[in-house]
Amino acid sequence: MDPSVHEAARSGDVGLLKTVNGSTEFLLQKTPKGNNVLHIAAEFKQIAFFKNILLDNHQCRPLFWAANNKGNTPLHVAARVGSDEIVEFLIGGADLESGGESS
Repeated sequence: MDPSVHEAARSGDVGLLKTVNGSTEFLLQKTPKGNNVLHIAAEFKQIAFFKNILLDNHQCRPLFWAANNKGNTPLHVAARVGSDEIVEFLIGGADLESGGESS
């Protein structure tokens, strides 16, 4: 993952979303551990990053449910770090298409 993309997700820099001109290529980048930008944003409790990705690019919805190398989704990361706001956004507050099977 490009360091500027990592830093944007870590800091919640939603301006990055506006400067990419509709391209989703930066969103598809991953860290060596398989984390995407939403795993990183969840780790640093950046709810605005989640909301802006959803609002700006509906094609990015699969990223909300993508697993990293340990099998953790951004939801798992948000729960682990205690980000109730992101957890609520992902399980009930967001209009997202389910990326997995219901149990």
